[in-house]
Amino acid sequence: MSEKLNTLGSQLKAQLESAATSEKADQGQTINVAGVGGMVSLAYEQLRNAAEYTQEHLLRQRAIRRFYVRNLPLAGKSDANKSIAEELVVELTQAGYIENDSQPYEILGKLHAVATRHHHNYRQMREAGVKRSDAEEWTLDLLSVETEDRLANDKRPDAYLRFAYHHYQATLKREMFTDDPQDNFEASLYVAVHRALLKSDLANIRYDMLQLYRISDSNIHEYIEFQRRVSELYSSALTDKLTRFIDKHGAPLRVLKSMVEDNVKLPTLLADERHFMAAYESQIGTEYKSAQSRLNKGLLKSILFLLISKGLIGLFIEVPYDLALTGSIIILPLVINMLFPIAYLLVLRLGLKIPGKANTHAMIGYMRDALYGENERTTLYTKPKKSERSTGFTIVYAVMFLVAFGAVINRLMSWEFNVVQGTIFFVFLATASFLGFRLSHVIRELELLTSKPGLLQIVRDFFYLPFIMLGQWLSDKYRKLNFVALILDTVIELPLKTVLRLFRQWANFINEKKDQI
Repeated sequence: MSEKLNTLGSQLKAQLESAATSEKADQGQTINVAGVGGMVSLAYEQLRNAAEYTQEHLLRQRAIRRFYVRNLPLAGKSDANKSIAEELVVELTQAGYIENDSQPYEILGKLHAVATRHHHNYRQMREAGVKRSDAEEWTLDLLSVETEDRLANDKRPDAYLRFAYHHYQATLKREMFTDDPQDNFEASLYVAVHRALLKSDLANIRYDMLQLYRISDSNIHEYIEFQRRVSELYSSALTDKLTRFIDKHGAPLRVLKSMVEDNVKLPTLLADERHFMAAYESQIGTEYKSAQSRLNKGLLKSILFLLISKGLIGLFIEVPYDLALTGSIIILPLVINMLFPIAYLLVLRLGLKIPGKANTHAMIGYMRDALYGENERTTLYTKPKKSERSTGFTIVYAVMFLVAFGAVINRLMSWEFNVVQGTIFFVFLATASFLGFRLSHVIRELELLTSKPGLLQIVRDFFYLPFIMLGQWLSDKYRKLNFVALILDTVIELPLKTVLRLFRQWANFINEKKDQI
């Protein structure tokens, strides 16, 4: 085995070095945000993020998007207010998304220009006949991601993304996934790497591909057509297939991603195979420990999500229905619907175990081949399997749903649940199942070697899988119409942020008066 970096490894080293030199050195005078309302804003964001239940690294982007929804009326004819950039920085700082005194004053002009340009693009798209919903989605996608990119100014993820894409481009063959000549395999692969390894949403991918293909908004018709193609590409069958495959076998590259993010000396380490592989093995151990912490944090966030959702449903649906039907609140179903999904989620968490030494050794071997081996020797451990649909298995799969749902319905009837109470129980049991399955993904992301399921696991999955599927369906519907987040945004966030802004303006006014004395 060669001790020198192969072509892809050398490219990664060079790109990381270039990213390091492009980072800001001396920022000059920075923006200092007073602490007025900071604790309240931070507390609200924690509550709002629990209702959002999205990837951790997307929370700041979503907060930026909500800010623009409140403060940049796209349908208005006037350009973005000059104070919008400063208000954004203040709000993000008080919410804990960016550190105080971390942004130079020059960023305000850049952010205002970004908002103005996308506002102008929105009007052009509407004049070109684009539906309001599409124009709003594309504008807010690009505006929120570009704003975050300007604030973060971190090019290391780009270097990692290019390496991962070229790695899979050399490893995965087109014929393994499609025989349709119309499929754009390279573009689908790029999006799949984004989705599987960087956990990017459509907004991130839309912005990155706009930069990659150098699409200018000066030609609005080309700009519009490109947005439509990206949306189609993101959800295409080939992209989904590649995403699932990379997601399943991406553990070694996820550990490398953590090293790219955390280790500023990585370019130096890469030059020496022995030192790099020792650091890589150490990073695997760190990732295993981090997974335990992420599991516990994810569990608490899931429980908070269930409590918030259940509290609102109980307040607006379950309790009023009981009062209308019987004239009193029926305690037992209310308590069961509140506590059982949480207890069930706790049990699922206890069954999640960290991978063993064999998995660690497999990842070390994989990464050594990927960075120091000859490119053609770099191989994945398995090839995608072509699914063979058996009629017998399909029937058993359908029966599995009937048996699992029937057993739960029978138990609820014995507890004398009415239709509304039973429906709520099903919704929250399915939601807890899906949240538990999402927690298990923290472990699966670090598994390169998948263990064979035992008899108990097969029996458990027989009853568990139907509720996961129902929970996934509910999650998709919830994501499209997140009524909890909608209530928080309209009832709490809008008046809260307005009041906090008035407090800040009043504090500035008082300070000016003090200076005049």
